[in-house]
Amino acid sequence: PHVEHTPPPPCPIAALPDELLVHILSDLAAADPGALAAAALVCRRLAYLVATEQRVWRRVALAPDVGFPGMHYRFARAVDWGELPPEEEYPGHDEDSGAPVPLSARERARRRRQESIRIAVALVPDAYPSWKDMFRARPRVRFNGCYISTVNYVRSGQMSTNQATWGGAPIHIVTYYRYLRLFRDGAAISLLSTAPPPDVVPHLTRDLLHLHRDREHHAHLASAPMRRALRGRWRLSPSLRPPPRDVRSAADTEGEHEGDLFVETEGVGDKYTYRMDLALRSAGRAARNNKVVWRGFYSYNKLTDDWAVFELKNDKPFYFSRVRSYGMGE
Repeated sequence: PHVEHTPPPPCPIAALPDELLVHILSDLAAADPGALAAAALVCRRLAYLVATEQRVWRRVALAPDVGFPGMHYRFARAVDWGELPPEEEYPGHDEDSGAPVPLSARERARRRRQESIRIAVALVPDAYPSWKDMFRARPRVRFNGCYISTVNYVRSGQMSTNQATWGGAPIHIVTYYRYLRLFRDGAAISLLSTAPPPDVVPHLTRDLLHLHRDREHHAHLASAPMRRALRGRWRLSPSLRPPPRDVRSAADTEGEHEGDLFVETEGVGDKYTYRMDLALRSAGRAARNNKVVWRGFYSYNKLTDDWAVFELKNDKPFYFSRVRSYGMGE
């Protein structure tokens, strides 16, 4: 126990030079950017390094797991989580003949990371004054949680013939939720359910989706809402055009902007595919990229090659919610 007037215990990290502390903070940020905030609360020295040292923010911005090289600006897999079909592959070119050659999944991922690093380096300081500003402000998705949209709407009920009611016909307040979880490999899970987040979020995993797929006898399990989960894929827009400032005009803009998010999922049948056109936005003063607004919702019929539009009359934006059980994401 602490005894009054005793000298404080030694603190070996206080004797380290700033150069070593920068390396430690860089490794910490590359593993978990949220840990930087906790490190900044330790002492003024660490707070100053976290706030001003650009090498730390450059490391986290270019980290393959939490930085921009982990973003997908092209679809990395098929809707059913399989390999890309031949018509969607991005072939390379033979160095001698220049003829197109197919690329392996590992080679495509390597080239994607190199391209993301090249673009990120070119944006500082032209588009963003510092690496810290780019990491905070540039649109990016998060993998350590899920996006949740809560929808409430009023529906008129039927008046009973045996009971008099005051104020006219009764009404029903209907509440449902849309869940969207994105994975590092380009896969996605979409779920529309009336079950509240505490009953769904812990089970929003790939293993449980496969467990409940086409298995009605698992309806007694706590993860039963995953029976209606849909597989999908996601990508961000490669465009560097700044998004419109007015959030309400996101659905009215033409072309792609930086921060536009595209999610394709399975439909209710094998012949349908759903496409969600979304856009990353920010809600609150300090948080960034924690809100996803709708731009459009479409259904594609593979047999007739027709597109149908879903009305977005009641749908609300998604808000990001961090989930501890997900860790840093898959």
